[in-house]
Amino acid sequence: MFDSRHYVPILKWKAAERESLEKLSSNEKKFITPLLEILMPQSKRSKDVEEPKTPEDLLVESIDKLRTTLPKIPEDILKYWGMAPAFIDVELLDISVREKGLTQILTRGNKLGLFLISVIGLNSDANIKKTAVSFAKKYNYGLCLRLFPSDFNKNTLTTSIKNLITSYNINEQNIDILVDLQITNSQSLKFTEIINQIPDISKWRTFTIASGAFPKDLTGFTVDLHMIDRLDWNSWILQHNSNNLSRKPSFGDYTIQHPIYKEPIPGSNPSASIRYTLHEKWMVMRGQALRGEKSQGHAQYPANAQLVMQQGEFFGSDFSYGDSYIAEKGKDVTIKETGTPRTWLRAGINHHLACVVSPDLSSLNFLKREALS
Repeated sequence: MFDSRHYVPILKWKAAERESLEKLSSNEKKFITPLLEILMPQSKRSKDVEEPKTPEDLLVESIDKLRTTLPKIPEDILKYWGMAPAFIDVELLDISVREKGLTQILTRGNKLGLFLISVIGLNSDANIKKTAVSFAKKYNYGLCLRLFPSDFNKNTLTTSIKNLITSYNINEQNIDILVDLQITNSQSLKFTEIINQIPDISKWRTFTIASGAFPKDLTGFTVDLHMIDRLDWNSWILQHNSNNLSRKPSFGDYTIQHPIYKEPIPGSNPSASIRYTLHEKWMVMRGQALRGEKSQGHAQYPANAQLVMQQGEFFGSDFSYGDSYIAEKGKDVTIKETGTPRTWLRAGINHHLACVVSPDLSSLNFLKREALS
């Protein structure tokens, strides 16, 4: 389906993320296959402190809301991404609705002509595995097996993978292997270790190694400009260029977000910050909290955008939708339409996606320049 010169961003299926995909050019989309993680809808917390909603109440409300939002997901995928292949992961849904949710998405998606590939893990519920394999065979779209570091800490990995193939009568040629290292650090598995533990590495349809290194939040950063190493990308490219790999992996990451998902706290007070991806670093323009006695609120965004534009590392307004958004807001610090956390996350993710597949990164030997010509 794709080779090592490809990109698999792992994205939560939320407004900013899907809008960032919509803003990509058709050429950029050719080198991207997103992994879309479907989430439970957030429930509104009770304002009555005397009778707060219990976790059970919140879950019931979330499931009820999901019944309304779930049927719309395939239409949204068509609108924001199109008919190109995409991986679909429902593991973040409550266990009680995963199987039905996956069935609804794949059934409706097929009717719309979507190319949706189910994602399963070795520890996925048996019903999810059965459903995913059934649809993979029915629509001939294949299957994605997502492996985590914990899977490699066991001596049974090779046996578990072979048992999965045998039990469900599937073969490697129809399976995409995605190794999700999650947080990149000094303890992360090396590519050679990964390849040595996956049986018949050359037979799988695709092979991707993904991880993330963006901080979980910006609370530890002062109001200023900060440069953060893109440890996930830097580690990947260093190992990818090694001659010791029997198979080169595709690149995957969590864009400008932390790998471990945590549901936003209702009523939280985010900062007016801009996250901007560079070749080997992230540039973070950290602003003040949007609400506060001395805060400039949303008016900080245009000023911060202007500061980003003044940096020599700014790619220019024509590079991507995200860059044009920064340029538009930064040209006038008095602009009334300052943007919101959602629109600025959309711009940041869109720029990141474009940055990864940009032919201008040919010095890193990732994508051939002529591929986008």
